Amino acid sequence: MTNTEHEQSHDSYDGASITPSRFRPAALIMGTLLGAMAVAAGLLTYAFLNRNTTPLLTRAEYEAAADRWNASGLTDYNLDLALAGNRPGKIHVEVRDGQATKMERDGVVPRQERTWYYWTVPGMMDTIAEELEMAESPAQSFNASGASEVIQRAEFDPTYGYPRKYDRVVLGADFETHWEVTKFEPLSPKK
Repeated sequence: MTNTEHEQSHDSYDGASITPSRFRPAALIMGTLLGAMAVAAGLLTYAFLNRNTTPLLTRAEYEAAADRWNASGLTDYNLDLALAGNRPGKIHVEVRDGQATKMERDGVVPRQERTWYYWTVPGMMDTIAEELEMAESPAQSFNASGASEVIQRAEFDPTYGYPRKYDRVVLGADFETHWEVTKFEPLSPKK
């Protein structure tokens, strides 16, 4: 077989001439672009579905919630919280006559009962009020020179005023707090 016959055998099949596709680079580019667009669309969809929809915290919203809580007169209740962020976990608190009578974190009773208060509704409200103040000077308040801003989000119960959700992120530092009340069981209010 001569060189010319060899070339012809590669260029023809059943008498039809096959020429190298001029469109192969264009198809490759188009496929790459479509793939990149699909990945970008997936990332945007993920970001949209996982965005934080909890409203930004304002002092006025906090004060209105505190007023609702105080007006409710609830001194007996049980609540469960889910914590996320730097120290995730689950908390269960039982409050009678305004005092935490039982508290568990991940099924374990903390030894220091003084810490139980922070997971009662007044304790959570005090934490939020304190962090509203700290947000005015984040680097100094959180003892982190890189801290530039504090983003606080909260959702309060429309009836009782307890914080259903609270998120605090200190930008420029690794300080995050996230909690969500997963169950709130009000018992009879104080008479």
